[in-house]
Amino acid sequence: MTMHLRVLRCFVEVVRAGGFSAAAQAVCATQSTVSKAVRGLEEDCGAILLERTPTGVTLTTAGEVAYRRALAMLAEKEAMDAEMDDLRNVRRGTLRFGVPPVGSTQLFARQFAEYHRRYPGVRIALREKGCYALEEDVLRGELEMALALLPVSDQFEVSPLCDEPLMALLPQGHPLQGRATLSLRDLDGSAFIQFEQGFALNARIRDRCLKQGVRLDETLCSGQIPFIISLVAAGLGVALVPRLMLTEPLPQGIHCALLDDDELRWRAVLAWRKGHSLSPAAAAWLRLMHEMPPRILCGSDGGPAPKAAPDTEDRPDTPVRAVRAVRHASHVRPDTEGMACCGTAETRGLGPANRKAPPVGAGQGCAVGGKTGKSGRKR
Repeated sequence: MTMHLRVLRCFVEVVRAGGFSAAAQAVCATQSTVSKAVRGLEEDCGAILLERTPTGVTLTTAGEVAYRRALAMLAEKEAMDAEMDDLRNVRRGTLRFGVPPVGSTQLFARQFAEYHRRYPGVRIALREKGCYALEEDVLRGELEMALALLPVSDQFEVSPLCDEPLMALLPQGHPLQGRATLSLRDLDGSAFIQFEQGFALNARIRDRCLKQGVRLDETLCSGQIPFIISLVAAGLGVALVPRLMLTEPLPQGIHCALLDDDELRWRAVLAWRKGHSLSPAAAAWLRLMHEMPPRILCGSDGGPAPKAAPDTEDRPDTPVRAVRAVRHASHVRPDTEGMACCGTAETRGLGPANRKAPPVGAGQGCAVGGKTGKSGRKR
């Protein structure tokens, strides 16, 4: 194709310059090279394209057709080059990204706004599904990248994003409501509010319970965090929720305790097909997520950070119980508030040369209970 376009360029320049000598200067070639190119094009077309005269060249009828088509083909090539340059420099394109229905506000809202500011010509095409469904969409090529929960299959490359503990939400009157931390065994036999089917966290919780011989009596499933919290407040059962999703003070009557289980955490990663070179738009998104890792605000009990001023308890319009709940002491260190949650595994697949880049939030950690969140892919 490249050689054919060079031949067309020689032909067009001969017509424009009115001769072979001037055309050779325009294309930086010898006159004999240009003459050979035009003769080859005439052989391919099966017709004489130029009438050679002592004063120059003129187009034949066949030459007029060839000249018109050559101009169109060269213009298309220039347009393609311009579009490819836009893609390489992230001036256009589409970011096809999948996010779960919960947690996206805390993880991606600021980052999407910044991405649009930097790359206004790139269209952001989001798809919201459970993590399992998103993984299937990535493997089918419908999405280029999605949020997934570890462990994932070996079909994916991953970049760690966030490593968060689960929080146990207990209704008023629950026997364990005075505890700052709980284990799964403590919840054995409890009525349990689960996420909807298709949420990867469901399988993680069930597998862990099975391994430990813990029975949780599932009473209802929902995909909406506020509704799950309301169900707990109404006394329907307990719920296990990733800490980052508790962004508001809890309603009265709910006790929040840290689930002390290193094997059952919300370990989120950005995942894409193994061996697949990311598009410039997706690679730019990955770089931005490294620059702007999620910042998870948590209170001293591992729940939502209090928004009130220090004198809140003295204000009559503030529920005292809610304030005391977020100040309830636990073994989560106060210096973890507002830290970025992240991992340290290697990121691969960034572009044609499979360049290696730091993972999202590399070099930082989210300490919980004096331990730094684990990272990397589980096999």
